[in-house]
Amino acid sequence: MKINTNLSSLIVQSSLKTSTNGLNMAIERMTTGFKINHAKDNAANYSINTKLSSKLSSYYVAQDNASMGLDMMTSAMDNLDLISSHLSRMRDLAEQAANGTYGEDSLKAIQAEINARLEECSRIIENSEYNGIKLFQGTEGLNGKFLEEIKPLTEQEAIAQGYTVIKTADELQAMENNVSGKYILMNDIDLAGYSWTAVGTSSDHFSGEFNGNGYVIKNLTVNQSGLDYQGLFGRVSHAKISNVGLENVEVKGNTGTGALAGYTDNSDFKNCYVDGVSISGGLETGGLIGTLDSGGIHSCYIINGSVTSSSFNVGGLVGNANSGIIDSYSTVDVTGNQRVGGLAGAFSQGSIRNCYSTGNVSAVRDTAGGFVGSLNGGTLSSCYTTSLVNSGNPAKQGAFTGVLSLGNIDVSFTNCHYYSSYNPGMAAVGYNPNNKDTSGLTDGGTLPEPVIPNIISFQVGIYSDSSSRFALDLEFTLDLKVNASDANSARNALTNIDNLLAKINTRQTEFGAAYNRLESAFEAIGVNIENLTSTQSTIRDADIAEESSAYIRNQILQQASATLLATANQTPAIALQLL
Repeated sequence: MKINTNLSSLIVQSSLKTSTNGLNMAIERMTTGFKINHAKDNAANYSINTKLSSKLSSYYVAQDNASMGLDMMTSAMDNLDLISSHLSRMRDLAEQAANGTYGEDSLKAIQAEINARLEECSRIIENSEYNGIKLFQGTEGLNGKFLEEIKPLTEQEAIAQGYTVIKTADELQAMENNVSGKYILMNDIDLAGYSWTAVGTSSDHFSGEFNGNGYVIKNLTVNQSGLDYQGLFGRVSHAKISNVGLENVEVKGNTGTGALAGYTDNSDFKNCYVDGVSISGGLETGGLIGTLDSGGIHSCYIINGSVTSSSFNVGGLVGNANSGIIDSYSTVDVTGNQRVGGLAGAFSQGSIRNCYSTGNVSAVRDTAGGFVGSLNGGTLSSCYTTSLVNSGNPAKQGAFTGVLSLGNIDVSFTNCHYYSSYNPGMAAVGYNPNNKDTSGLTDGGTLPEPVIPNIISFQVGIYSDSSSRFALDLEFTLDLKVNASDANSARNALTNIDNLLAKINTRQTEFGAAYNRLESAFEAIGVNIENLTSTQSTIRDADIAEESSAYIRNQILQQASATLLATANQTPAIALQLL
């Protein structure tokens, strides 16, 4: 019999504490509905549940993305249906006008309705939007977009492919320390206030790979009017440069000056653009590249700005090119002393295909062309220019080229155009001493429609890889011209309208296929949400029947322990009977 130590009371207190904790846990689980409320409840399952919650949240957003994509496709298809209905009515009117029973006044009335419907079709194409995004992007207004779709690499994917990741201006400049490296951008870079040094010198060429990854370098400023080979890159050899945009660029240099590169050989440039530029250089100055000596330019353009030089070989896109240029264009103004062109100052070999120029061209001395200043060889196909041309020597100025083949190098034209309305009285070729064949170079005709994608990427998965998204090109143009002013024109209009309807039907098919893909993605996301929710419920949710039983059991144990504790606390008092 002991007074100071009451072992019975201690045993009952421990049981009371256990039953009370069990009772509280049961209450918590029943009130929250979760059997895991804290990491201490089940550390492993708590971690799994957190990851599942994050995935489920992302899937719900992806589901919203797919739903909005479906709404966008519906808007696009409904607008195309409206255009189709207008064209169908115009076809009826053209069929009516093709009959020889209508006089001049009746034909005018028919044409008036056709014109009104044409204007409405143009309005629909121009103003159809979804959440501020144009649904039908034409050939105008391509500011800040790449000509080819880019599937950006994630940082992990880039590192796995051996790239050095660039995120800051200092890291971008550090390329000059290893000019044979493999580099990739991971975000836009602003060089405002940065004293830039061109990467690659005359003795140490840049010979690596640079992937812009769809990002933009802004506010590049180079002020080196006394130095050769100036631009973002200086001298480039056996290199690949792609997928980068330059915006708000000012470069001053000497021989070999361009926004992207000064001088290049055996190098390829793909899917790059310059928007907002002021280039000032010497011999061989171009908006994008000063000198292109072998290699090629593909899907590049330059807009908004000017290129000037006091010397020779000055072009909107490239100063002097001895290699191919494909699917590219320039809209900047170009001024130089001699051999000045809207796209290229001088071109000697290779091919130019699917390109155009629209900026003003001016040569202080001579040899100015709307497309190429001095064209000394090569093949040109599907090219055109609407540039205004001015030269100090009218004998060497041409709406398309100032000088054609001074030597015996072959030059050929296929489906190339100039437009005398832009330069009245000016010949396509200013000086053609060897009488090269220019039959493939014609005045007028329908302006070729450069393929200008309007890519929209639908994010319908929860990861950053390509399997979580798919892209759709919204580019769509219609040459809306229908003439039913007389019976013969009306018959020809029937064929034209049928072609327009066929083009719309093709686009409707593409949009319909995209709708089906989005609908499938929406359903697949729903399946994932359902399965993950079930898995999360198994891990996290409390079984209320089980917890209510635990609650009753612990409540009874708590009451029993409280009763027994009162009895145990009286045990030391028995010792008084022995005294």
